[in-house]
Amino acid sequence: MPALLTEWQRGKQKEFSSFVARNVAPFAESWDREQRIPGHVIAQMARAGYLGCSLPREHGGQGWDLVTFGLLHEAFGRGSSALTGVLTVQAMVWAALSKWGTAEQKRTWLGPLAKGKIIGAFALTEPAVGSAMQTLGARLDRNAGGLVLNGTKKWISCAQFASVFLVFAKFDQQPVACLVPRGSPGLRVEPISDLMGFRAGGLALLHFEDVAVPDGNLVGKPGFALSHVAPVGLQQGRLSTACSALGLLRGCFEESTAYAATRRIGETSAGELGMVRSLIARMGADLEAATALCYQACRAADERIPEALENTLIAKYFASRAAVRAASDAVQIRGASGCHASSAVSRYYRDAKILEIIEGTTQVHEDLLGGIFVDRAARAAVSTPSDPLDHERSPARHRFASRSREDCAIQPH
Repeated sequence: MPALLTEWQRGKQKEFSSFVARNVAPFAESWDREQRIPGHVIAQMARAGYLGCSLPREHGGQGWDLVTFGLLHEAFGRGSSALTGVLTVQAMVWAALSKWGTAEQKRTWLGPLAKGKIIGAFALTEPAVGSAMQTLGARLDRNAGGLVLNGTKKWISCAQFASVFLVFAKFDQQPVACLVPRGSPGLRVEPISDLMGFRAGGLALLHFEDVAVPDGNLVGKPGFALSHVAPVGLQQGRLSTACSALGLLRGCFEESTAYAATRRIGETSAGELGMVRSLIARMGADLEAATALCYQACRAADERIPEALENTLIAKYFASRAAVRAASDAVQIRGASGCHASSAVSRYYRDAKILEIIEGTTQVHEDLLGGIFVDRAARAAVSTPSDPLDHERSPARHRFASRSREDCAIQPH
């Protein structure tokens, strides 16, 4: 939808697409097969300014608006979901630090994060804690020598090569966030391999055994980690994932239409078959809708309007589900050739399902959005009650009055 973009944004969109076409798309399959992203590719992204794209200039970033942030993630999502994960996680870490970090933490970490001198990882998920982040098992305790961290984190993207981890734990029964550099004594990184999708994403288990954490590495106040620090990073993650899903959806559509136009079945092209056209029609309509929703979510986040969270939830929910449908249909259109590991749509098929899980599962989004929509109807009913007692009688009033702030937080799985 070029009409929705400024001339400058359209120029950046072309730049991003060109970068991905040259440096990402031709190699994505080999990265997937080898389950690793070469360091020089991340260095190229850093030199282009992509790793700190929307971080303010005073902190070393590019200061780009969030629509441009979305265009970047869409372009990379078209090429490699695993590589897009690097952009996603980097943004989650610098966003949380730029909002809640101390002046010293900002001076120490934000510039290197923006320039790609260090890679961050967002260490929230645990083996027994997926979406229920209030039940964190990792513990930060104070002994005679200071603070020590113990616990395990799992499914942490980029952890195999990250330089610093933003870790969430409990301290005196209060949630807390802290920075743990790689190489800290007692920290062990255990790679996770052979994933269904995102195979080059560098996921790992993190084992913390009496890891010393300086007081100066605490991010935000104790008790604020899940209600304030994490949501800032998670909002960036949801926005990135929505746009990455849009890019994957666009890849499925473009691969499918190109195949349908050129694949011959006797004297007929595949694109002349009604069954193929039906699949492509659904894919194309989903692409238009997802584009509008993602761009709207980015603009809402830029303008910081009250509906920004809701817009992002809708965009991530719709785009990730549409990407799964499109990937399945793209494989169906290609038939046996779509099932081969060397096929881009085969990789899309495996990656798309991961997009429905990270940064909040589809079901978590349904629960949150369903609550938002019903709550809105309840408020509307209260504003024009037919009976003065209707407000007090309303089950919705009591149900939503009891919702905690943490109910609105989503975390990666």
